[in-house]
Amino acid sequence: MASQTKADILAQHETNAALKTPAPGQITRHAKDLGADGMLSPLDERIIAAASEALEAGQTHYVDVPGIAPLREAIAEYLNTSFSAPCQSSNIIVTAGLQESRFLTIQKIGETFDSIGIPDVVHPGVQKALGVRTRNVVSIAVDADRGYLPTLGAIADAVAGGCQLIYLESPSRLSGAAYTSDEVDAIGQLLGESGATVIWDQGLAPWVDGGCRSLASTEDAPAQVTTIGEAFPGMGLASWFIGYIAAPENQIPAMQSQKQIMAICTSTAAQYAALEASSLFPTAHPPRLARLRSAKSDATESAQELNLNVIAGDALNVIALRTSNDSAAKLRAAGFDCADGGDFGASEVIRLNINTTTADALQALR
Repeated sequence: MASQTKADILAQHETNAALKTPAPGQITRHAKDLGADGMLSPLDERIIAAASEALEAGQTHYVDVPGIAPLREAIAEYLNTSFSAPCQSSNIIVTAGLQESRFLTIQKIGETFDSIGIPDVVHPGVQKALGVRTRNVVSIAVDADRGYLPTLGAIADAVAGGCQLIYLESPSRLSGAAYTSDEVDAIGQLLGESGATVIWDQGLAPWVDGGCRSLASTEDAPAQVTTIGEAFPGMGLASWFIGYIAAPENQIPAMQSQKQIMAICTSTAAQYAALEASSLFPTAHPPRLARLRSAKSDATESAQELNLNVIAGDALNVIALRTSNDSAAKLRAAGFDCADGGDFGASEVIRLNINTTTADALQALR
């Protein structure tokens, strides 16, 4: 490649605002890092052993691009059990983390549509995935009083205007707010009537107390819904980058081919670690959820005592606050990191992870 061509490509990259969108870290770096997407969770020794045994057995080579068969089967079973989603292993692609899931779905499903509907408030990783190529993006209005979830009316308006592909998060990656079961049914009915397709990020759903309805579980929508998320969250695999795509079989080949071009396959040893995590998750997750339930309750109470404006959210692993513009600076001065809502599209909002240091961080905002 000629040097001038390389220079032109780099210059184009530098001026691409979408690709340079600031985003939270993907993994927690230290106890006071309350802004990362991933949680700080210890790895069970059995998960470490599974990865070591895979390496010792020679599992260092390329494997099936969509993932090793046992892990795809385990993820399909997890989605069936937890979300009543009618999945088989043939519907699953194991990804190198959620951002790869975003990229593959937005790029490969998106290229078959004239436009894509994107909420006005959404994880900045979506903007990064969109920035790779020029496309028609339709804005979908959100309701700030409902945790910045897109309104059902705005979704319907986008579809009525001809937008046949919609990207949605439930729970919201910023606030943790999730659609109710009735709202999910209403979206499913809209899909059934319009033939529209949805990319549904349900990654925070395991952290919703009492469960969270998946759009893939509705009677009207399964053939038009692709779900994405992290595999077995809270099991210490955040830094191992194991995500999933669950899609109708006719959408799998294009995404699988793109993944092969990008990265051949997801790390083999990490996949065997995730397979072990799948067997431990049903037992390990409920007590972890109970601890988060107590911790978020305490954090919410502390925030209210400090007259901080808490944004209602269903996911127990995050708390979002409407604050003044200097709140992030106050947290940094006290040694804490947070996620800036402005990067999501909601200015004067910050998001904090729930852990043992969240209460101390809130005191810094008094």
